[in-house]
Parts: sequence; structure tokens; C-alpha cells
Amino acid sequence: MKQQFSSKTLVALFCGAAITINTASVAQTNPTVSVSNSLDPLNPIIVTATRTPKSGNDVLADFTYISREEIENSAQSSLPDLLQQQRGIQISSSGGAGNISSIYLRGTSNAQSLVLIDGVKIDSVGGGAVWNSIPLSLIDHIEIIYGPQSTFYGSDAMGGVVQIFTRKGSGSSQVDASAGYGTYNTSISSASLFGSLDKENLTNYSVGISQENSAGLNTIANNNTANVNGSNYRGYGAYPTTPTAYTRLAANGSIATRWSAGQEIGFRIFSSRNQWQYPSNEYLSGLSELAVGVNQLSIFSAYSKNQITENWNSLFQASSSTNASQSLTLLSNDKLVTPAYNFLWQNDVKVGADKFQILLERNMQYANMDNSSYLTYCNYGNAGACNSINVSQLRTTNSVAGSYELRRGNNLATAALRNDQISQYGSKVTYSAAYGYFLTKEFRVNANYGTGFRAPSFNDLYYPGYGNASIKPESNRNFETGIHYESQNYGVHLTAYQNKIENFIIPILCSGTCDSATYYSGNYPVNFSLVQIKGASLGLDGKINDLTLKGSADAMSTVDQTTGLAVPNRANWVGNLLADYKIQKFNIGSNITLNGARWGSVNSTQTANTNNLQSYALVGFYGSYQIEKNLSTFIRWNNVFNSQYQTNYGYSNAGSNVFTGIRYAMK
Repeated sequence: MKQQFSSKTLVALFCGAAITINTASVAQTNPTVSVSNSLDPLNPIIVTATRTPKSGNDVLADFTYISREEIENSAQSSLPDLLQQQRGIQISSSGGAGNISSIYLRGTSNAQSLVLIDGVKIDSVGGGAVWNSIPLSLIDHIEIIYGPQSTFYGSDAMGGVVQIFTRKGSGSSQVDASAGYGTYNTSISSASLFGSLDKENLTNYSVGISQENSAGLNTIANNNTANVNGSNYRGYGAYPTTPTAYTRLAANGSIATRWSAGQEIGFRIFSSRNQWQYPSNEYLSGLSELAVGVNQLSIFSAYSKNQITENWNSLFQASSSTNASQSLTLLSNDKLVTPAYNFLWQNDVKVGADKFQILLERNMQYANMDNSSYLTYCNYGNAGACNSINVSQLRTTNSVAGSYELRRGNNLATAALRNDQISQYGSKVTYSAAYGYFLTKEFRVNANYGTGFRAPSFNDLYYPGYGNASIKPESNRNFETGIHYESQNYGVHLTAYQNKIENFIIPILCSGTCDSATYYSGNYPVNFSLVQIKGASLGLDGKINDLTLKGSADAMSTVDQTTGLAVPNRANWVGNLLADYKIQKFNIGSNITLNGARWGSVNSTQTANTNNLQSYALVGFYGSYQIEKNLSTFIRWNNVFNSQYQTNYGYSNAGSNVFTGIRYAMK
């Protein structure tokens, strides 16, 4: 079964958009209709697309904006589950809110999408963000930019950029706190304080803290090969089928002051620690065990924004980001640490109605792996393999980039060029161009072309018994066209895209196809010569009186052009619908997620897809009641119909579950 969508599907999406746009035009004649282009009542200001604030109507890149209100009403307890409800996103998870998850942006891998927290890149030794280290309660809003953004952000931004913004202070001091309890003995509490230290609003601050605890659930499904009572038991190395608990603690803070007109300095900090259990076995004795994973994320940044002249603005930022993970088993406590240090100088110059941007950037990324013979299986490798299992590496990247934004009447255009000089791979040049034309004030068409790249992760290159030193960097070329209808009363977005990725990195099983003494972990990464992702994405959102609607539909194929095989864990269709209704002091809503079937793996000879994952549907309800001005109570019911589904073959996700609590928010 190949993951493909037919031309009928694409035509249906375009027809749906046309009908919706026509409906919107009729709706505007009804004075009782008031619709916004996001759940936020105002047109969102998007920062991530060009690294500068811009009205969403003028952003040429396809994007999604998730407001604080939507996060609170999402009926989700983890960031991956929230992102799964957004256009163009699929997830893969080992089960439960505390476990490891991957995010696939328009079919690209977890490592092919760049993730920022308040402008600072977060990464891991395996590439990409560790999503379970980011609690929802500390997030103010999220911007998702689709398509290659390497010309603005360098390596990893092949599929797009997800930027997470924490809360900033302004005005009088305010308190926001909540606490709740639910199924699986899950408790989540958070508190934040934010505002200004002076009446002139010159010095703003924000602090927040969040804590989560859960007894968890059994994540080992019946079809897991390590389930001794399951249908696919391999005959050895059984995993325990007991609940896997997790604890997550996080805090953030920021302070910024405008010391003169057009001059601002600020400091930000974000820190989290996530500890979770995962099923494993002690392979020397065959005993099953609940191992413990620990992940710590620490971010520090300082910046200076300066208006040099009337038309020249400068931003200098120095930051550090450290991702430390550790595996605690009966026989090991392996630790992997990836500190990174970044220095950025960005300059934006107005040229009449246009804008020119040039930036210089230096990034230093370290990888320190304190590995054990137990977890690396080096005793099964070549003679002396255990003598070289500890890894210490440094990668430096020096970058220069420039972009030009033009506006002439109904025409919008952006062109960008970037060069990244990487210590291990030399020079990587990326470029992009975008053009948009307003047919009317509300109706715009655009076309975008961009290139991107990703340097292999430290695990891809060096992890003992797995790393492949000959693995090549990935690169891609993406072309897309879009139709956008954006008015005060409605928003419709339809985009068709084709993304060609060369040297797509995929881990495969090492079974008779490789040197098992070298790749003694049992698998290793390889380059698929060319993966082509073709798709169409439809997004719709609006508000009619007290009813808010947000929906999306995506059709996509992700196929290796050499073998004809589907890239694992990518469905060829997904859909989402959210409805939110306010009536007096009550707020009720529902969200629906539909996900098509997909393959979970590729066999060792790369001749067939294996491990079919069935399609699934998730339905959730939520509600809240305003007890008084600043006090409310809330409840959410996830997976109402107790869908038994998998996003990672062999691993179960949460069944029907309820969470309820109380929130105090000064208004």
C-alpha cells in the first residue's frame, strides 16, 4: 500500500475552498456575523516568517497561529496532542503525555523542523526537539510556519519552523494560576505573575512555574513484539505491561527594560525537567524492567534591541541552550548532553516602503555522550568496540544571510539568500523567493519557492553501534502555491505544495544487510536518495456570533522515489474540526481529529513497508464556567469514545480520560 492521494482528493479540496469562500462573501452581508481569521479576536501579528513582526495578512509563507485561548480550551495535556489538532501536522508517540514524541510537519521528520522558544533554537543529540520537555501551561502562543525556512534560520528548517512564545509582562501586575486533577491520577498545576514595574510601562517582567504528575498508563500494545501475552511476541525480552508514570517541572522568567526611546535590553530563562518511565528489559538476564528517562532543558538568552536611525533597527542576541538526557536502568545511567551557544546580529533597514535585512550568526554545538557497554550493546560488536563508546564532538556554523521585502500596490514579494559554513560539511547555500498578489483587499494568491538543508544529528553520525559516519546532509527544494481569503469576517487558506528531499535520513533494521559487528545496536541510518512529498492543505476558521469554528483537511503522499515505498508514520490524509460556543458564563466546545492509515516501518532490504497502523478518530469535549470575574472552573473529556489507536507501532495511547480543575486569572 503506497501512501498516495488521488487527483479527486485534490479537486475536492479546491472545490471545498471555493464553496467556503463564496459562503464567506454571502455571510458578510449579514450584519449579525462577526468572524476573525484566528481564534484570537485580532488579526495575529506573525514574527517567525521573516524574523520581524508582520500582520498575518501580509505573510507570504503558509502559517498557523495558536492563541493562548485555544491552548487553554484545547482539552489537551501535552504539546504534541495540541499540535496534532493543527493543519499539516501528524505525530508519533510511544504513548502517554510524558513519553517521547515526534512531530511531522507536512510529512517531514521531527529533525527536519526547527523549534524555537522565544527566539532560541532547541535541539537534541538525536536531532529535533524533545517535545515532552515543554509544558503547555507556560506557553502564551505558538506560530507554525510551513515550508523551508533555511534562508532565515539555517540548518533543520526544511519542513518549517515552530516557534513557542512564553508570556511577557505589560501593564499592571497580574496573576494567573490553575490546578486540576484527572484520569491516571494526573495532576497539573501552574502559576504565573506578569506585568510592569512602573507606571510608564518601561520595565516589564514575567515569571511562571508548572508541575505535572501522573501515574500513567500501560503503553505496550497487544501487537508489540515484546508483549509476552501479545499476538506478535518475539519469544524473548519481554517488556512489562504496567503503567508508566511521569513527572514534569518547569519554570520560566523574563525581564526587559526600555532605557531610552527605541532602546531595549532584556533577559529570558526557561528550564524544565521531565522524568518518565518506559518499558524495557535487562537483556543479559531477560528480566523485564521499567526504566527511567530524564530530560532537562535549560535556555538562557540576553538581547539588545536598538533603533540606530529612523530607518535602521538592530537586534543582538546571545543565548545558550542545553538539552541533557539520561537513561536509568538496572545496569546503566547513560547521559547525553548537547549544549549550544549562539550569537546573532540582525539588522533591518527600511528602504521606502520596502525592507532589507542582513544578519550574521555563529553557532557552536557540542555533543558529550557518556555511554555504557550495556545500552550500546558494544559487547556484540567488533573487538575493542567498547573502548570507543564515549563521544565528545563540536560543530560550529558561521552564517551570513540577507533578504529583501518589497511592496508595490497590490504586489508583495520577498527574496532571501543565506550561506552557512559548517565545520564538518563546508558551505551550504540556500535561497528562497515568494510573490503574492491581492486580487481584492481580502483575496490573495501567492507562489513560494525555497531550499533547505539539515546536517545529520550527532546520533546519526557517532552513536556507538548505530552511527553512520558516511551519512550525507539532507537537502530539499519546495514549491507551493496558495489561495487566501482573509477579511474581518472570515479566513480560508488553501495551499498545494511539492517538496523534494534528497538524502532523506531514515533508520532501518540491520538484518542481513549490514555489518552487524559494526551496527550492533540492530539498526542504522541510511540516506533515501530522493523522497517526494506532494500535498494540499485547506484551513478554515471564523466566528459567527458566539460560535467559533476552526477546521482543516490535508491530503499528502510521502514516497521514496527509488524504492516506491512510503516513508513510515505518515498518513495520506488527516482532518481536524474545532467548535467553541460561549453563552453567558458558560463556554463549551468540541474537537475532532481524523487520521488515515499509514505504515510503521520499512523492512531491512528496503523492498516493502511493514507494520500497518490503522486509521483512527478522536473526539473531545471541554467546558468552563465563570464563577466570578477572575475565577472559573473547567473540565475536559478526551478520547470520548475510547478509541484504541497507535501513532507508533506497538505502543498504545491514552484511552477515554477526564481532567477537571479551577483557574484564577486576573482580568
